[in-house]
Amino acid sequence: MQKVRQLKWCATLCMIMRITLAQISFAIICTSLASAAHDGRAQEILERRVTIHAQNAELRNVLKDLEKQADVKFAYSLKTIKAERAVDIHLSRQKLSDALNLILTPMSISYQLASGRILLTMNPEVKYNHIVSPLQSVEEEISSLVGVNGRVTDEAGEGLPGVSVVLKGTQQGTITDTKGNYSIEVPNPEAVLIFSFVGYMPQEVVIGSRTSVDVRLKTDTKALEEVVVVGYGTQKKANLTGSVSTVVIEDIQNRQVSNSLSALQGKVTGLRISQGTGMPGRESLSVQLRGASSWGTNTTPLILVDGVVGSLDGLPVTDIESISVLKDAASASIYGARAANGVILVTTKQGKTGKPVLSYNMSLRSQSPTGVPNQIWNSRQYMELFNKAVSRNAVSAVPFPQAIIDKYSDPNRNKEQYPDFNWADAVWRSAPMKEHNVGISGGTPNIKYNMSAGMIDQDGVLMGHGYKRFNGLVNLSAVVNKFISAGTTISYLKGKSSSPYYENQSFVLMTMTQAPMVKPFLPDGSGRYTDKVIPTGVGGAQNNRNPYWIANETYRNYEDWQANIQGWVDINFIKKENMGLKWSSKYATRFVEQLQRIYHYGADAYYYLPESDYLAGGSQVYTKGTPFGPEAVGVFDRNYRTLLNTFYSSLNWNFTTGNHDITAMAGYSQEAQNYRWLKGSRNVFPVKNMYEIDGLGTLNQAVEGGLTEWAFRSWFGRATYAFRSKYLLEANFRYDGTSRIYKDSRWGIFPSASAAWRISEEGFIRNSAVWLDNLKLRASYGLLGNANIGDYPWQETYSTTSYAFNEALQQGVVQQAFANKSIEWEKTAITDIGIDFNLKNDIIYGTIDWYNKFTTGILAGASIPASSGLNPPTVNYGEFKNYGVEVELGHRKKIGDLTYTLSAQASVNRNEVVKFPAPVYGNRIIEEGRPYNDYYLYEYTGIFKSQEELDAVVTPGNPQLGDIKFKDQNNDGKIDGKDRIPVKGAYPGFIYSFGGSVSWKNFDISLFMQGVEGQKVLTYFFGEDPFSQGSSPHPKFLNAYDPVTNPNSDVPSIYGWGYAPMTGGTAQNSTYFLKNASYLRLKNLNIAYNVPSKLTGKVGISHLRIFIAGDNLITFTKYPDLDPERAGDGWHAQYPQLKVYSVGLNVKF
Repeated sequence: MQKVRQLKWCATLCMIMRITLAQISFAIICTSLASAAHDGRAQEILERRVTIHAQNAELRNVLKDLEKQADVKFAYSLKTIKAERAVDIHLSRQKLSDALNLILTPMSISYQLASGRILLTMNPEVKYNHIVSPLQSVEEEISSLVGVNGRVTDEAGEGLPGVSVVLKGTQQGTITDTKGNYSIEVPNPEAVLIFSFVGYMPQEVVIGSRTSVDVRLKTDTKALEEVVVVGYGTQKKANLTGSVSTVVIEDIQNRQVSNSLSALQGKVTGLRISQGTGMPGRESLSVQLRGASSWGTNTTPLILVDGVVGSLDGLPVTDIESISVLKDAASASIYGARAANGVILVTTKQGKTGKPVLSYNMSLRSQSPTGVPNQIWNSRQYMELFNKAVSRNAVSAVPFPQAIIDKYSDPNRNKEQYPDFNWADAVWRSAPMKEHNVGISGGTPNIKYNMSAGMIDQDGVLMGHGYKRFNGLVNLSAVVNKFISAGTTISYLKGKSSSPYYENQSFVLMTMTQAPMVKPFLPDGSGRYTDKVIPTGVGGAQNNRNPYWIANETYRNYEDWQANIQGWVDINFIKKENMGLKWSSKYATRFVEQLQRIYHYGADAYYYLPESDYLAGGSQVYTKGTPFGPEAVGVFDRNYRTLLNTFYSSLNWNFTTGNHDITAMAGYSQEAQNYRWLKGSRNVFPVKNMYEIDGLGTLNQAVEGGLTEWAFRSWFGRATYAFRSKYLLEANFRYDGTSRIYKDSRWGIFPSASAAWRISEEGFIRNSAVWLDNLKLRASYGLLGNANIGDYPWQETYSTTSYAFNEALQQGVVQQAFANKSIEWEKTAITDIGIDFNLKNDIIYGTIDWYNKFTTGILAGASIPASSGLNPPTVNYGEFKNYGVEVELGHRKKIGDLTYTLSAQASVNRNEVVKFPAPVYGNRIIEEGRPYNDYYLYEYTGIFKSQEELDAVVTPGNPQLGDIKFKDQNNDGKIDGKDRIPVKGAYPGFIYSFGGSVSWKNFDISLFMQGVEGQKVLTYFFGEDPFSQGSSPHPKFLNAYDPVTNPNSDVPSIYGWGYAPMTGGTAQNSTYFLKNASYLRLKNLNIAYNVPSKLTGKVGISHLRIFIAGDNLITFTKYPDLDPERAGDGWHAQYPQLKVYSVGLNVKF
């Protein structure tokens, strides 16, 4: 017996020695090869320059970084090389060979170049640390062991050295030699060998009766291993069956914006973001994903930050780890009734194991308007055009006296007294902005942390406007024990947006309606505000309020507070290689409060010229005009407060057996929101600088308020199945209930199913199309809901009113509208078919998607007799569909020290009204079978230039020569509503973007272009119609048609506000005022230099990047004068987009 045990021990020792000797022999060969003269290719690889900054980083991650920089592959066996070993190194622009020596030598690891790869092996003195399984007996070993040998190659047929070959279920194994050959003994024909190699996909082979087995390994595309955040979890990008877009955070970090949501513009196919204004802190972003799913409710996508409803308004880009956009039902149905408009998932940065890393990001910016209204600011031209309009009876006013015009025409005049004042130059300006963000992150394997704080200080390009914001974020996570981990996320924001009482559009309007004959203050130096140049009874137009009074004597401030607190816990009941069971729970509270404060104080206003200039025998005294606002102080406070509590919990299970991967998840969620508002005002107090309500009198005081509450309760689940990571299936569901809907119909179920086929994993593709890394076909269908249906439309609502009773006015309440307890969810069914592809080495990669969204049960007002006296009930009636195509392409390449990327994307979306209660015909048309709210206009055909043209068609408003004319569509000799036609342009033909980046040595540059094609907007009144409230005309009217002096011009004759042929309903609703708002814009240009660490390391800086950048630098458009990117139709009175020049730095310590 003792002898048998000795024989077993000897046999085991022999096996160990055999493997160890093989490894030592292999290492000796590799060492010899490494010491030999490299050929030209090998030498070139090892002399490539790399920059690496790692603190307590795993060896595997450091090698991956070197692979990217040096464009080389590392080969090593995970059985012999401990890839999790920690590395501390800081190098800048050093040879790859020097970097490898510094990293690998202390670990007793050798390297050599073979077959274009760098092979890593342990030095001979390091023992192989994996023991083979002891045999049951020497006799069994002798009788059952079978020798197997073969060769392992890559897709091109070249031998792979260092491949790990392991007998499945044991620790017995070997590695391939420099030519890819291996030899191993297995116990029986059922034995399975696992071939694994870093950078390649592992492969399992059943030996059977063979004694020679050759294996070809396929490159493991890194993009496919990318983990994507999805609803209530993560998935490998390779296993996605739905349409999910991820945003490259490094790309949007180049954008110098105060609202992170605007940085997504042009970065996600199908996601359209329009910025209606550049007003600091209140950019008025319009966001739609794959078109609007409804016409009666809010169509903004659901935004979740760390799994909870939130916003990107106050979250700096530097705090964001990842952004995923769920676009189809397969990916979004897990959010059920909240997901009809799509879902944007945002994950904030978490702590990572390693030494503390302190970061500081700073940006100093200069802002200017991208475009301002183009107006005449010459006093003589203004008054002469005004008088010409009066002579045509095209403006109802008294003309300017010629004596006044002469005073402003004299080249030797006192230009302080008789100016050509440009109000646009006075009010618009370049403005500074600064942003600072500081953070610290790090941790141990058990406790990790990430903390940051930031501030923004932004002056407005329009006087009187500004914004300040302070924000903070804390992310903590802890491993309690081997089963339990927990953490918390806390974020805070405080912001203040400052503006005059007449803000944004109104303030721009006040500026546009000024005349160039007047400066803001009287020329006598008294500081008194000015009104018009002379009384309108003497001549001229009625101007609006003085912008300087508005900016100096009024304000409308918005103070915002946000606090978000989350706590989570994960419990791993089972955590094995082939199976896991985890319970995850999160509770979150979101508090949002806004205080709006309004203050104004009236002021006297004076005519700019003394009486002696416009009245015979008048005095030199400046007389008062119309005062600006009431003389008394007015204070208004408005407070809005929202409290949202969220809880969700889920049980996650995964199981792998053979070629089958199965996951399942089930969960529960509950949300409750409380929204309260309160308004109070007092506006009669004669003393200036009284800013608090309690300091004012009680006369004309007012107060009102309200409270709204709602709740959601949901069950949800997901199941996935993958066979050989080739055939993929997924199913999701959510069962939602809300208090907003009557109890009999408040519950709805929203399911989805999807499948994908990774064609590139088929043998006939893998073995022949070596140029193809990935090809996947996806298809999905599902049902989503829209919960934005208003608050309790099934209940009767009442409002207070007054009525006469017993010869006295009595207070009471009255019902406002009919209620409808049958209201249900709006439901959207989405079909999506997509294809993902990636050609070898990222020569070209991309995604193509086709989708169809069909919404039913859209809320609309029912048709009832007006005699009912109530508003109609809301019913589920409308049907609407969106359909389109999205294309995204990319390319990456590295040539020596030069690395570059190219990307492009385009999206086309069309919509159609399928069912609508009754057609609507205005300047927009809503009709079944047409796009929703398309333009419905008179067709402009030129201007009247002869009496025959005037007599040919009866046109509303009694036009004159020089006025615009329209096409008589039905040839009935008159222009009326029957001559309107649908006109395209309410929606863009397509939206697109493209960009690229280049890095060379320590320099990098990136640019990003974004555009919209086919969009039109209807603009009228201020900026289009001359002398609207006294506004100065556009310079084009200097070339206006005149039958005598300028008969060949196509510019309409000069006119004024209220002139029916040009400002009436027919003209305003014509294609004359429809402008082409297509554009292509250089959205961002960024140039940076990474300072070598050999310089920064001396002062303790591990990374220093200095950059200059520009946003909205160049715009190519046919839209006249102003910015084409606007929220919709309207006036030219709009706070414009911002052109921003920046300089900044990113530092890590």
